[in-house]
Amino acid sequence: MNFYKNVIEHKGKLLIRGVLNGKDYKDKIDFGPTLYALSQQKTKIKNLQGQFLKPITFNDIRSARQFKKDYGAQSPLFGLERYHYQYIGKNYPEAIQWSKEHIKIFTLDIETACENGFPDVENPIEELLCITVKNQSNKQIITWGVGDYHTDRPDVTYVKCKNEKQLMFEFMKFWLKNYPDIITGWNTKFFDLPYLMNRIKLIAGDKVANRMSPWNLINRDEIVVRGRPQTVYQLFGIVMLDYLDLYKWFIPTRQESYRLDFIGELELGQKKHENPFETFKDFYTKDFQKFVDYNIQDVEIVDALEDKLGLIDLSLTVAYESKVNYDDIFSQVRVWDTLIANHLMKKNIAVPPREEHSKETKYEGAYVKEPQLGGHNWIVSFDINSLYPHIIIQYNISPEKIIGSSSKGVSVNKMLSNTPLDFLKTEGACLTPNGAMFKNDSQGFLPEMMETMYNERVIYKNRMLKAKKEYQKTKDPKLVKEISRCHNIQWARKIALNSAYGAVGNQYFRYYDVRQASGITTAGQFIIRFIEDKMNEYLNKVLQTQGKKDYIVASDTDSIYVCLDKLVEKTCKDKTDDQITDFIGRVCDSRLEPYIEKCFEELADYSNAFKNAMVMKREVIANKGIWVAKKRYMLNVIDEEGIRLSKPKLKLMGIEAVKSSTPQVCRGKIKDAIKIIMSKKESDLHDFVAEFKKEFIALPPEAIAFPRSCNNLKKYRDHNSIFIKGTPIHVKGALIYNHQVKEFDLQNKFPFIQEGDKIKFIKLVEANPFKFDVISYITSLPKEFKLQPYVDYETQFEKTFLDPMRFVLQAIGWEHEPKASLEAFFE
Repeated sequence: MNFYKNVIEHKGKLLIRGVLNGKDYKDKIDFGPTLYALSQQKTKIKNLQGQFLKPITFNDIRSARQFKKDYGAQSPLFGLERYHYQYIGKNYPEAIQWSKEHIKIFTLDIETACENGFPDVENPIEELLCITVKNQSNKQIITWGVGDYHTDRPDVTYVKCKNEKQLMFEFMKFWLKNYPDIITGWNTKFFDLPYLMNRIKLIAGDKVANRMSPWNLINRDEIVVRGRPQTVYQLFGIVMLDYLDLYKWFIPTRQESYRLDFIGELELGQKKHENPFETFKDFYTKDFQKFVDYNIQDVEIVDALEDKLGLIDLSLTVAYESKVNYDDIFSQVRVWDTLIANHLMKKNIAVPPREEHSKETKYEGAYVKEPQLGGHNWIVSFDINSLYPHIIIQYNISPEKIIGSSSKGVSVNKMLSNTPLDFLKTEGACLTPNGAMFKNDSQGFLPEMMETMYNERVIYKNRMLKAKKEYQKTKDPKLVKEISRCHNIQWARKIALNSAYGAVGNQYFRYYDVRQASGITTAGQFIIRFIEDKMNEYLNKVLQTQGKKDYIVASDTDSIYVCLDKLVEKTCKDKTDDQITDFIGRVCDSRLEPYIEKCFEELADYSNAFKNAMVMKREVIANKGIWVAKKRYMLNVIDEEGIRLSKPKLKLMGIEAVKSSTPQVCRGKIKDAIKIIMSKKESDLHDFVAEFKKEFIALPPEAIAFPRSCNNLKKYRDHNSIFIKGTPIHVKGALIYNHQVKEFDLQNKFPFIQEGDKIKFIKLVEANPFKFDVISYITSLPKEFKLQPYVDYETQFEKTFLDPMRFVLQAIGWEHEPKASLEAFFE
């Protein structure tokens, strides 16, 4: 087994860590890259325009870079100038067979003293108390600590050190013999590793710190994240895959907090041990045993998250599919640049030189219809499969196929009005509604890649489903690996497909052209509006509607929501919901989907498309739906993609019940209230709201506060009045909190709120000791503030629960409580 694990360029050399014949190896080499220049003679290699290119192979990277600098401006030089990726492409031309068993992954967590306040990466004056490393391969944990700790766990080794210097020495002794390939952890990129590195530098010096890298090379950098400068370290030869970054990258749902404690409970039902003492200092001075357990638990939660979510496995799959370093998966541009370069080189085509592009031209986004507000019965949604990748396939959108823009003045509206496009057949081109034209004589490389990836995703998804079914019968443990492998490959393909449009629309992409990006979005608008018109035309005809009725309640990017209540009224009297759902399912299968397919054939023919790539399938059947605004709706789903649900499932979009800015307790109760709206009477809702209000008033402040991200603290700070006029309420609360932490001398117990922090804020009644109407905090409201009796529960209930509910209730004409009537007054 042969594969790379890390390839980086340094001073004209390539530093390589990998596996050769099943064994780890490390090498520093001179690599001779190849660039290509235009040639008058017939050669094997061409550019995208079909011109012949002659190879220029260099002895080393420095020579190639100097040559490009000297001559690149005079005549274009083709070929991938990320030379370490050129090396990977040349040495691993086929699919890479890799194994996680050969990749050493360490989960890292440190604990420090807090004698002078909370630890500061830039000023690492607090001593290291514990360092814990968990090897994800063998699940063994090693902890180095400066106090007494006893354990009977066979998976935990504790190394007691008499002081911090010995702790560093023992840790480095282990590290030098066991360099990992990947470091992970929770916020390890911005805290654990930079603090550890800066502390080692301070105590042991730069030479010792440099040895944290297997190449004895480190790089310190400063980046700005959410308005806050952050120190990061690159240890050459070791990749940082912070699990917090992976979670945010791959898990699309925004969370109210990204603290490990919150995510651990959300994903695993596992909370961190709480500090049993008043201060962190009391914790490590009074109960070092529990303190070490606290440290160990952090690496265990991260490891358990990986066991459940497999985000490192997925990252490795994406990296090896793309032939990039592990940490480059976060760059859509770099992933696609490398994917394309390797794809084209197999066809003996060299990539064009990179050019600078400006992104001054803005282009239209996706189409979202103004919905029909209120409640609707019997809604069916239809979704187009992977819309943007299939638009690229259908219209042959590819850099080498673009032939300019039409002078005929086309647009989405004109194409919906069936403006003549006969000239396209003469031109041998297809057209997108922004006027961009693409040759359709042969398939472009980008649509070819899209089609291959999509088909491969379908293959691996089917293999995964087949293996799952087989596993249910046999429980063969070999199938677990096959399920995981196929799942990761199909998911990696999905990620690549979805990120293609992001790369195409990025001005730093080698192949950026606003006509391509705009062509994709305007084609998306045209397609979804076209099928909306066609569906209305069909239903009005079949149902013999008087006048023209709009049966499409809403549409958004790649979906339409069709109201079939009139069809149900005409054909399903006295039928149960199950019988009605069966009937609607048959109508979709036998009538609507074939009709949609026929319409898409017409659309492809009309625009002279390279091929019809549109596939639209029925997704859900809901017996009730409510729209309150664009992208804000709820559906009571009975059937999902042909699978009948044992009980209805709520599908919520844009409603506060799914927003991370709503307190978690209210999110759950809003969902419960919507279930009542979907299936019960208004009086049932009144009872529910009254009962929840009683519960709400008994909850602690932490449970009912608003989650927010805190930005622009410097902008709104005032040294005299704490904050300036017009300060957003949560920022105002944060500035008050920071001021009071200092006033109460609580810096050693509670950290200051900093730029970009996830916080909570809560309203206060006027008669409170601080004389302000709000306070923010990070995890818990400090008891020292003595503000608990002054929490404004009435306002919090109004803002966190009733206000979000009113949007829904107004749409259907309900109230949250019984409305007093004149008749009731006189009774």
